[in-house]
Amino acid sequence: MDITAATAVSMSQLKTQNAFATSALKKVVDMSTEQGADLAKLVDQSGGVGKRVDLFA
Repeated sequence: MDITAATAVSMSQLKTQNAFATSALKKVVDMSTEQGADLAKLVDQSGGVGKRVDLFA
């Protein structure tokens, strides 16, 4: 397979797109982690509300 200018440009664009997608996914995971920690703090501060689930209701 010969490497042409078009192939090189396409590969460069693909690498850039993959890097952007990875960065975006990392940001989403970071935000979800932060929201989960905030929710855990909120439940902890609520005086026990939501800590026990009634499975027999």
